[in-house]
Amino acid sequence: MFIMTAIFASCAPKETTLTFIETTDTHGHYDEFANDAHLIKKMKAELGDKLILLDNGDNLQGTPFQYCSNQDAEHPNLVSQVLNYFPYDAVGVGNHDIEAGRKVFDRVYSETQAPVLAANVIDETTGEPYFTPYIILERDGFKIAVLGLLTPYVVTWVPDRLRPGLRFEQLEASAEKWVNLIQEKEHPDLMVGLLHSGWEPTAQNLPPDHPLGRENATKWVAENIPGFDIIFFGHDHRAKVDKVVNVAGDTVCVLNSGVRAQGLAKAEVHLKKGKKPQISLEIVPTENEEKDTEFLAMLQPYLDRAREYKERIVAEIADDIHSDDAFKGPCLWVDEIHRCQMETVEAEGIHADISMAAPLSSGKTLLGGKLFVDDFFVWYPFENALAVMALTGKEVKDYLEYAYEMKSPIYNFDSGAGILYEVYDKKPKGERIKILSMADGTPFDMDKTYNVVMNSYRSMGGGNHLINGVGWAQEDIKNHVVWQSERDLRSLFIDWAAEKSDLDIEPLNCWTIK
Repeated sequence: MFIMTAIFASCAPKETTLTFIETTDTHGHYDEFANDAHLIKKMKAELGDKLILLDNGDNLQGTPFQYCSNQDAEHPNLVSQVLNYFPYDAVGVGNHDIEAGRKVFDRVYSETQAPVLAANVIDETTGEPYFTPYIILERDGFKIAVLGLLTPYVVTWVPDRLRPGLRFEQLEASAEKWVNLIQEKEHPDLMVGLLHSGWEPTAQNLPPDHPLGRENATKWVAENIPGFDIIFFGHDHRAKVDKVVNVAGDTVCVLNSGVRAQGLAKAEVHLKKGKKPQISLEIVPTENEEKDTEFLAMLQPYLDRAREYKERIVAEIADDIHSDDAFKGPCLWVDEIHRCQMETVEAEGIHADISMAAPLSSGKTLLGGKLFVDDFFVWYPFENALAVMALTGKEVKDYLEYAYEMKSPIYNFDSGAGILYEVYDKKPKGERIKILSMADGTPFDMDKTYNVVMNSYRSMGGGNHLINGVGWAQEDIKNHVVWQSERDLRSLFIDWAAEKSDLDIEPLNCWTIK
């Protein structure tokens, strides 16, 4: 009887329950992560290896102390220290991680204990994935495959010099290729996607038949690439939990934890041999959690090293300035960026006829008085370079027509300087911009080619001003580049402001709304 019972028990279907946690798009705001760290550690203590911890990238840019850590080769990078703290089981790559530059992300990922996943980032020397394409985790006799993918639109935002030797393949095609390969080779019990790509295309995205596919492809992949049970995603900063039915009639769970440690994306998965996974989803709020004191202690040396840098006085400004004033007309928030861009390239021996710039964050204010390095991370949060492009007068007008439509998100709402123009808000789309003259009163010529200075994100097609507005093909944009800075624009902005000491108190008044 005992023998028969033992045989029966050994043949019974095995089952287990696993908990998956995703963080994403922290953008270096680890000073806001101590609550999340406390909850993760508590879950790790309770669940052991039945907790699978995933990060979905975009960690290497966004705060002064992350920037300082990226420049500091004497100490382990802040990101690798955080990822190793728990540790994570797998790490995805975000576009802002690539934008930190290969010298930085190579060092960070070499310090990271967890495998770094991005199947569609290809080493041009070998033709193979530069990062680990996927991993197999084994828990209680079950095989869990985790596949990493990154939006290839990196190539439209990040200059070649920051990503030398790397090619970025279309996410949708790569997803299909690797899911099929994993299923045939590994026969996983659970297939998990770790996609640094938003939910679905927006009006600013390129059309889906573009060679790069969709910037935000998660919804399409979930619906059209059978095989995934769960897809964790990021990039668009929108927390989400949902379930969709794919073309094979199977349910796919999708989760995005949001941005800047707002909460944790949690999937609890019950696995039983021969049965479909049973999965429950939620976003777990963390704001009421205790702060992890050990995590804060680990963080403190990085904060200390950054404090001296970010508290350095750069310049003074007489009045408060507000990013949202850009919607009302010329404002100092944007016009000081215009002045910096035009005067910086002049100092490099390159004349800029026109400047294009936008506020990069909404709802921000800098108070009149002393400006510190930290203020410039509010004013200019990204490490874009500076670029000069060659545009005809007609292309300048088309650029501004498109920019005036792009009031959301605010970082696409460019204005121009170096010219005088009027905006007729009530006129039809495409007929709203009337350019009167150059800023010095000389004629503006629709057929003349002008040197136009802008940030490198825009100069590579970011926001689609040069594509949907001007009408250039993505692959042709590089042919219009006149010059590009080696240093990031925020550093140039800080140096420019420091040299001036007292910043201007009057906007340029290059445009008016009629």
